[in-house]
Order: sequence, then structure tokens, then C-alpha cells
Amino acid sequence: MPKGIDVEAFNRPIGNYESASLQQLAKQVRSDWGPAEMSAIKTVFGSKMIRFTVSQPGLDPQSPIYSAAYRDEVLAGFKEARDAGFVLVVSMDAQAENGIPNLPCMPSDSTARAWKALAPSLINDPGVIFELFNEPCRDNWDQGRKEWAGEMQTLIDMFRSMGARNILLADGLSFSQSTNGLFPLLHDSIPNRLAIAVHPYFNGLSKEPSTPPETYFENHFGKDAGKYPILATEWNATDTNGCVDDRTPEIALALVRYLQRLHIGLIGWAIDSEHGKLVKDHVHFEPTDYQNWHGCPHTPKGQATPPVFSGGGKLLATFPNN
Repeated sequence: MPKGIDVEAFNRPIGNYESASLQQLAKQVRSDWGPAEMSAIKTVFGSKMIRFTVSQPGLDPQSPIYSAAYRDEVLAGFKEARDAGFVLVVSMDAQAENGIPNLPCMPSDSTARAWKALAPSLINDPGVIFELFNEPCRDNWDQGRKEWAGEMQTLIDMFRSMGARNILLADGLSFSQSTNGLFPLLHDSIPNRLAIAVHPYFNGLSKEPSTPPETYFENHFGKDAGKYPILATEWNATDTNGCVDDRTPEIALALVRYLQRLHIGLIGWAIDSEHGKLVKDHVHFEPTDYQNWHGCPHTPKGQATPPVFSGGGKLLATFPNN
């Protein structure tokens, strides 16, 4: 079963931050990337796959923050990872943390332009997988499905017209948390090179406290998992991200066991994120766990979120043997 680690080091052009503190944090995350981090991904987590999130506006030549230098930096990072033996998942992201707030939350012409700027340097490498668009926002119902299918199909056809034989991943709806019923809406000219991506966070469970976790998973992505190819390309459950209630550690264990039973690969988010930490520091790279779990913090609006201390790092390190 595939297992991977998300790296956020290249998620936006380095000069494009709203404050000096965010700029400094971005530089720190960039400096964390390198041999030590790659070694930890292999030895601590037993993973040979890295998922890189890249900035759609940073790569779109028509965007105000487009940067050819950023594109070159991204490609250099990819080369380092490929030279170290990793398979790559490259995910195109247009959310606010990637440089510009309030961009369309579904694939758009900008998505296609960004891929056309980046993909030609990668399409001849079978060790690179393209995740077409990170976390489409529409709900998984008739109109949302129609919009999703049209926009994802446009990207699939574009990649194939460029000569790409790489595996393509189409994120599900509801910010990739709902995938049932979507795969049959797409078609690919190359057999067995297309899959669905799910982000099995627990957001909805907090609104359904009486729903058993496995029923929730089944209703959001599990019904199709036995029929169509699917990969969980992003997940963690920390104090501040993906937290449900005091049951979060129990639900996290239930999820990874559910994925294991259905043979769904898992990519953990992220080795270098402040909000989805998989490691406690970048010295010893000890995986996060729930040993000192204190529940979900209730931070008043406008106040800083407390540091993340707990997370699913240890579950990922032992995946698929939890």
C-alpha cells in the first residue's frame, strides 16, 4: 500500500507573504527541506513517496504573483526528491495559503495555465503523479458533480494531449472529503492511469456525533473504494486541524484501520506544517502522537491558535500495521 508524507516547503513564492513573521516562517520551512527531512521521511515513516503542494497563482503566467524563479525552485526541489528515490505527487493548490485569497475554489483556466507552465518538465518521468486540483469546494450533489466532472475532464484531456502518461489524481468534492459516485463521471484515454483522491478529515463528524466513524467513512468515500482506484492524499488529526472532540484519537485509529482494511494508501499532512504536524521537531523527527491529548482548543476569534502538540504522526509511521 502506498504511504507518503506531505511537504509544504514550496507551497508559494517565497517573497509573497502578508507579514514579516509569515515570511520568516516560510523561510524556515524552506530551510527545513533537504537531506535530513528526506532521510526522516524514509527512516522514521518508512515512506518512499512525497506529496508537494504547489501554488497555482505562483505558476500561472497571468497571475500577479507569477514567478519563473519560483517555478525553477519547485523543479529543483522535485529533482532532489527524485534523485533520492522518492515517487512524487504534485498537487496544484489555489487556496489562500498559496499566495492569493479568494481565488475560485474549483479548477479553472488558471489551473490549466499553471500546469502548462510546470508539467512539460515532468511528464516524461513515470515517478511523478499529478494531483490535478487540491480540494475542490463544491458539495457532492448534482450541480457540484456536473461542474466538477467538466473541469476535471478538461484537465485530464489537457494532460493527455501533452503526451503525459503519468498517473492522474482527481480530488473529490467537499474539499476532497466526499468521493462516492464521482469516478464514473470521468474517462481517460489511457487505461489504469486515473484515480480518485480523498482527504478523509473528520470535519463533518463534529456535526454528526451519533454517527459511528466507519459509517461516516463509508458514506463519504468507502462505498466506492472497493470498485474504483482511490488514494488518501492528505490527512492528519491534530489539536487544531481535523479535531472532532475528545474522541479524536480513537477516531484517528479507526480511520487508519479502515484504510488498511480497504487497501487505501495514505499520505500524511505534513512534516513541516505548523497546523498539521507529523513530527515534534526537526532535530529528532519524533512522530507526533496522542499521549498528551487535551482535546480541541476553543480559541476566541481573533486570537492566535495555540501550538500543535498532538497528531497522527505515529499512526502514519506504523501504517499499514496499526
